[in-house]
Amino acid sequence: MPHIAFTRRSLLAAGLSLVAQRRLVAATAPTALTDLMPRFWRVYDRDASAPLPARVNRLRSDFIASQQTIYDRAGMVRITAEELTTWLPRFDAMADEVRSLHRGFAAAFDTHMHGFTRAFPDFDAASAPVFVLPSLFRFDAHLESHESSLPLFFGLDGVVRYHGNHADLGVLFAHEFFHCYQAQKNPSLSLDPQAPVYGALWLEGVATYVSERLNPDASLLHVLLDDDELLRRGPAYRRKMALALLDRIDSRRDADLAAFFASGYRGEWPARAGYYVGLLAARNIGRSLDMVQMAALSTPQVREQLVEQLKQLAR
Repeated sequence: MPHIAFTRRSLLAAGLSLVAQRRLVAATAPTALTDLMPRFWRVYDRDASAPLPARVNRLRSDFIASQQTIYDRAGMVRITAEELTTWLPRFDAMADEVRSLHRGFAAAFDTHMHGFTRAFPDFDAASAPVFVLPSLFRFDAHLESHESSLPLFFGLDGVVRYHGNHADLGVLFAHEFFHCYQAQKNPSLSLDPQAPVYGALWLEGVATYVSERLNPDASLLHVLLDDDELLRRGPAYRRKMALALLDRIDSRRDADLAAFFASGYRGEWPARAGYYVGLLAARNIGRSLDMVQMAALSTPQVREQLVEQLKQLAR
């Protein structure tokens, strides 16, 4: 549950027209995976016993600076010595867990990407290059539009921080891959930099639903991206959350988006309520539409479907 804007990603409109113009074909080319972690580990391990200021300076000069173009693409344009000074001791405490996650990451990614493309054979995997890097806890997974592609960034330190030592990578992969697929099928909604409440509810709810469908053995806690408070309190607030979502269905206000999708929200219902309510709505819609059809719904159809589902959940 990264701390970026009000949702789990920041989908910028800069690349909207080019992404929309891409011809969607069967994904014969694999998704390119660029793994920056081996380069990071070399710098990290070389100075492990040095004083903190020296380690920070070496990370900035020997790793961050050489990868700044990729960090820029991830939206991490300014990485300061102060941020690294705060992050590095906290990373030290989890470095072994991050190493363990990294060792199995590429194989798990390949397995789940193959499973995803079987479920969504028209997914243009080549337009969704993947980067693996330390995110300095800014995110676990994050999308940024870039020219004619929609790169996906995985921050392994963020994965461990936000999901613990036993993260269900299958759930995380399915959730994020589906966001890429949504952007290919309905770019005007997915790439709207300030989507209305119903848009965010659809994007997050259906991605959560797809991650559940593609990982039938996953726990609901993992499907809800390891948000134990949402799992514990969500059912009791279902009607109240549905009514509030109906009341603000067309809002684009930051405060309203935060109330349903921000991990830091503190208010009348659990934080990130939109993920839970969106999942319930998507489960119902999924009884009559398959996952490919759901991704392809037009924006007016999305709103119509969600209004009807919210009314039912509010009863």
